[in-house]
Amino acid sequence: MNQSPSKPARIFTTRKTPRGGEILRFARQLRGYTQAESAASYGIEERTLRRWENREFDPKWNDVIGLVEDVYLLDILEVIGKINHDDTHND
Repeated sequence: MNQSPSKPARIFTTRKTPRGGEILRFARQLRGYTQAESAASYGIEERTLRRWENREFDPKWNDVIGLVEDVYLLDILEVIGKINHDDTHND
């Protein structure tokens, strides 16, 4: 009897965590903020936020979380989930 061992069912699909700039842009646009409003609310220069969103520089994760949760009043894990959900529908 040749039975191949069954593979366990995959519970989760593997996805890369979006980069900080992508998370910031998505959350900002979701809330309808401009880069200037966002930067002023967080206490950084607009140029810094623009560079983060354009992936010229990678923000520190504490800045990503701070902007998303303190300025945009969103849950960071929910934002990442929405980005991943949108990606699955845009394949």
